[in-house]
Amino acid sequence: MLFTGVFVNAQKIKVEWVSGNVTVVKKGGNITSKVKKNETIDLGDRLFLGEKALLVVSDYSKKLYEVKKKGYVSGVELSDGLLKTEDSEYQRYLAYIIKELKSHESGMKSTEKGIPGAPSRGNDFMITFPDTIILFDNEPLPVRWISSINTEMVNVQLISDKKDILLDLDLNGDLFWFNNIGTYFLVNPILSFVVYERRTDGNKLFKSKTIIKQSMIEYGDMKKILDEEFKQFLDPRLNAIAKATKLESKHFYLTALDIYKILMLDYPDDEMVKITFQAFTDRTGLE
Repeated sequence: MLFTGVFVNAQKIKVEWVSGNVTVVKKGGNITSKVKKNETIDLGDRLFLGEKALLVVSDYSKKLYEVKKKGYVSGVELSDGLLKTEDSEYQRYLAYIIKELKSHESGMKSTEKGIPGAPSRGNDFMITFPDTIILFDNEPLPVRWISSINTEMVNVQLISDKKDILLDLDLNGDLFWFNNIGTYFLVNPILSFVVYERRTDGNKLFKSKTIIKQSMIEYGDMKKILDEEFKQFLDPRLNAIAKATKLESKHFYLTALDIYKILMLDYPDDEMVKITFQAFTDRTGLE
């Protein structure tokens, strides 16, 4: 009876993530419908995946399977893929990526309504930026915000760990690009980057503070560590996403951003790449 119960459960395949053109014809029917997240796929169902489609499914044991075949796929093929899936770093990072996609789903939907990155002046000044960033010496630091209708200027300050103001600028526009920030590390191992809004009513309001630290490891050494950790990832796309995710978790946001930029150039139509990059941008404010 236990074996029968497991067998029945194994026939149920859950859609964990779907994007692009993915349709299904249910067993015994002839009606084609779009596949939806959390939908159950049976062995007798027949699916179709378009060229730019992304489909990730799971089984009763919560294993994940990314469907890479395009065109027609049967429920049996999905079940076979899940049965062949083994616990690995690939599985754990795929699970983490899907979790991040779901947590930022509402944000991603809202960005589809307009032009990504286009400023829209509302009543509130808006900035999204990490609390802590670790930099290699020569990385440029881009900072983007959206001014409100009441913003007159934006004030940015760079402050040492001894509270000395090293930089104090008033700016117009919606982007500040900080080059050669590594030169400040010669005498300041920890920096604070602070953003204020200067308003038309004369008030100056605090908006953001980021702690900037110099990396204690060289870039080449970091790359070797990541190459070794993820060497079993044969899919170069997922390999790069996993490395970017790991770098982000360690506060190396700009290095992660560089990886995403390369991914977007190499896989411009890949749904997993586009969605994970959008989620990264939503979390960090970096584009």
